[in-house]
Amino acid sequence: MKKILTVLLLTFVINISAKDFIYIDKSQKKSNKIALVILNGVGDSKKNRKIQLNFFKEKGMDVFIPDYKQRSSLDESLYKFTVFYDNHDINNYKEVYFMCYIIGGHVLNRYIEINGKKNIKKIIYDRSPIQERAAIIGVDNMPFLTRLIYGQIVFDFSEIKLKSLKDDSNLDIGVIIENQATSVMRVFEKKSYKYGPFSFAVDEIEKNYDDYFYTWLDHEMMYRRFDVIGSEILFFYKNGIFSNNAKRTKYEWDPFKKIRL
Repeated sequence: MKKILTVLLLTFVINISAKDFIYIDKSQKKSNKIALVILNGVGDSKKNRKIQLNFFKEKGMDVFIPDYKQRSSLDESLYKFTVFYDNHDINNYKEVYFMCYIIGGHVLNRYIEINGKKNIKKIIYDRSPIQERAAIIGVDNMPFLTRLIYGQIVFDFSEIKLKSLKDDSNLDIGVIIENQATSVMRVFEKKSYKYGPFSFAVDEIEKNYDDYFYTWLDHEMMYRRFDVIGSEILFFYKNGIFSNNAKRTKYEWDPFKKIRL
């Protein structure tokens, strides 16, 4: 038994002692493997990273979930992610896939515009027309508390408009669109409409998409409810599209009402 445990420890490396959560299969060379990089958003937590790692490990990919966000600024967050990417030689993998939660998608797109796509092949963006107004609502209505909790990064994000990549050639891009507000955003329902109507049309959310689906999950649940979205994510990484079971029409309900399916 001791010998078996030793072999397993030499074959797989799981780093969860640091804020970065990493799973590496050391039985193969990087040049023969796929890396999955998960860029979480403001709703990130150590608990959620652990849930993500437990779901995606041993799915045929090395998994990297960096704690890249910096309170100081979006630019510093991009820099920390770039250093993480370089330190782990992710450019040396055969292919790289991404799962990006709102602000993570912005950081990835900026990284690609600066450094090129290289071996990045598949990207899934988690998008939420409602949650994407959380930053501006926090800045406009609770600036002191927002800065105290999240720092300058949320103020930076409140000033940007999410943009698609200028060049999406040789990329498979999937979009998951949340159809429900979080409990916090429900409190600010009336204020959120002051910034204009919400559009859940995929063409107005991400122009480069290859496929998409709508989910009843709110943003907080997107980090942990892989029993709902996990199979579709893995299907996309394997096939470059979501399955026939994916819901490609939005839910016809009030997204500010709490719903559980």
